[in-house]
This record gives sequence, C-alpha cells and structure tokens, in this order.
Amino acid sequence: MTRTRKVRAALIAALAATTLVGTITSANAEGTPPENGDAYVANPNDQGLIELYSNPEPGQLAPMNWDGAIGGWGPGSFESRHWDDNDYTEIQFIGCTMFGATGKSAGVKLWQAIPFNLDKDMGMQNYYNCFTGPNASTRAYWNAYYANGDKRYFTIPQLNGSQYTRATISVKRVYVDTALAD
Repeated sequence: MTRTRKVRAALIAALAATTLVGTITSANAEGTPPENGDAYVANPNDQGLIELYSNPEPGQLAPMNWDGAIGGWGPGSFESRHWDDNDYTEIQFIGCTMFGATGKSAGVKLWQAIPFNLDKDMGMQNYYNCFTGPNASTRAYWNAYYANGDKRYFTIPQLNGSQYTRATISVKRVYVDTALAD
C-alpha cells in the first residue's frame, strides 16, 4: 500500500469513528414524561450544555417554542424548521389528515443538527391519536443530548408504518416546546 493510500485510509477511519461516536447523557424517546420536573436536574457545568434565557440579551440563546402547520408531507420528503434546543423537546400534532391512504399513524423522528458532520438520529415515535378527529392531538417528547450541535428539527419518515407510500399528511397545528418545566 502506498503512503497516499495509508493516509487516505487513516483519514477515512478517523472520520468514520467521529461520525459513529456520540455522547448521550440522557435519552428517552418511548415513555411518558416524568410526573414532576425533578426527574433530571441538569448541572450547569455539564459538558456541552447551553444556557437558555427567558428574556435574552444580544448574544444569548432563548428557548424556541413555536407552532405552525404541515401540508402535503410524504415520508422523508421534508424537514421542519430548525430551532435552538438543549436537551428536552416536545412535539404535538393536532388534527392529522392523510391523503392517498386511510390515516392511522405518522412516524415523527427528531434530529440533532451537527455542523459539518452527519446529523444525529434521536429516535422516532409514532403518532396515532391525532388521526381520530379534527381537534384530536398526539404529543411525544424526547429527552436527550448529543454533543457538537444545538439545533434540532424533525422529519416524518413513515406514514402508516411504511416509508414506501405515496400518501401525504397534513397537520392542522404543530407545537414544539423546548422547556420541560411548563
């Protein structure tokens, strides 16, 4: 093997290692949120935590709670807007409608945007109840942290349990909440 090939192989191995290794301090994408907000108390000195301010001054980050709607998303076709987040994300859908199939479920996957690297998959949860009526809602939460990124977004990679469908989904109202305390 020539010297150039050895260097190239070493660089590729180093890139693969940094891509595959992530730091998770807390993760839960399946259960229900804790009854009280004291289940996990963040230490402000934990590596990578970003302090969020309720009334930010210039240069400070504010929690990004926002709402919107979704129209005509197919599996894997779009991603939501990105928002600043530290470790807790709650996403609620109200009034889900599916076109091209009978609406039963939507898989919602949360991502941590990592600059100049592959984004981290933070897990997927299936939303069912929002299909039962025009004001029915489904809410899920993720409580995880990955180093090297402070932006999050979500995608819908599956409809009715399949990524291979021509169906699309519209959601009357989407709420994103980044504060566990409320």
